[in-house]
Amino acid sequence: MKKSKKQTVKTIVFMCIFSATLITLYFFIRTRTTPFQIESASSMSEAEKLLAKDIPGNYPPSPREVLKLYSRITKCLFNEKLNSEQIEQLANQLRQLFDEELLQNNPTENYLSDLNVEITEYRNANKNIMNYVIENSDSVKYWDKGNQKYASIVMSFTTKEDNDYLKVYENFLFRQDKEDKWKIMGWELTDKKEINSEE
Repeated sequence: MKKSKKQTVKTIVFMCIFSATLITLYFFIRTRTTPFQIESASSMSEAEKLLAKDIPGNYPPSPREVLKLYSRITKCLFNEKLNSEQIEQLANQLRQLFDEELLQNNPTENYLSDLNVEITEYRNANKNIMNYVIENSDSVKYWDKGNQKYASIVMSFTTKEDNDYLKVYENFLFRQDKEDKWKIMGWELTDKKEINSEE
């Protein structure tokens, strides 16, 4: 009888220690994985973050958001030290924001060639894109033509070359595709000199 009581006590003590160990291990793992995940995400370069984006699966919902992503990719292409593979991959990300008509007028091979020339010229001139400002959502102009929806929005790029700063204003034209995604049709310089921005 005494042996079975001792055995029962030993079993209970063992189970308590085992349970406490499991609970401690669970909380240790749970609290340690989140900081590691945050650290690994924050240690990614801007190029890596942009290349990791699933643009078709998580497409920006408005012309303004499309333009924000376009501007981030453009700034990365011209400011970061990238290899030719990264440039090509980022260019492909950028092209996912383009309207079908713009893609047809700029075949991938020609587009990449022109982009590489432009990036090289930028670097040789010691130029940088300092920032970009996009009009606020209320300033986006929407209209219908035939069965299609269009939008336009103005943004500015500020570039620096040596000690000189230049601000350029561009008007971007969008068209909604069959999946209701706003795609960039093109852009042109505008004489607008002021932007109402949300940021």
